[in-house]
Amino acid sequence: MVAVAFGTEGSPPSSVDLSTAAASRPSLVSEDALARALAERDAELQRLKARLQELDDAPAYEEAESLGVVALVKKSRLPDRQQRRLSVAIVREARANGLDPLLVLAVIHCESGYDAFAVSPVGAMGLMQVMPDTGGWLLSRRGLELRRRTNLFDVELNVEIGVGYLSELIRDFGSIERALVAYNAGPGAAEKILARSATRRKFMQGYPAKVMGEYHKLKARYEDDRARRLVAQALVPVPTPASTGRMAP
Repeated sequence: MVAVAFGTEGSPPSSVDLSTAAASRPSLVSEDALARALAERDAELQRLKARLQELDDAPAYEEAESLGVVALVKKSRLPDRQQRRLSVAIVREARANGLDPLLVLAVIHCESGYDAFAVSPVGAMGLMQVMPDTGGWLLSRRGLELRRRTNLFDVELNVEIGVGYLSELIRDFGSIERALVAYNAGPGAAEKILARSATRRKFMQGYPAKVMGEYHKLKARYEDDRARRLVAQALVPVPTPASTGRMAP
């Protein structure tokens, strides 16, 4: 403690505790103001990160728009930012696994009807109806962990697991239709179903036919839209020097 003696003639000096006096003065920046400033800075950093992510995802999002993915994802009724994440994830994961994004859309349509929070009677969850045990097993092979079952409601994670699983089943079973049997019934049950012609024929007329029918419908719609765009582009007049106000040399 530092003390300074003050006094006047004829009176004893008094001491003042400078550290106490400094502590008694109001702080230039209150704790509440500092907390608000830090929160605002953190929010701004999050906005910048989100913007950078959007720029990184721009090519995939443009492809999603051209394929009609963006329009169909609106059926999910998710917030706009999550719809964008979902559209990008469908294209990104499909391309990474060698699949058509429209096939992924067909599976989502048949599995959950674009309901990101769908839960089946047997416990399959999310857009692509991933079973928690299957999801946990697939993630563990990558050194990851499914900490909570409800994480399967995250659209990006659900699509990542579902698309990767479907791609693996196509490799194992040799065709999309046979892989869809395994995706729906499980690999073990699928081997038994496919081993018998009667059960194979009956099962193929169900879930696989439904998915493939939706897939072909989406492909036909995309080709029609693409043809209309090409025709519209062809009908756009080519600018000439006269139409641009320039004189020909």
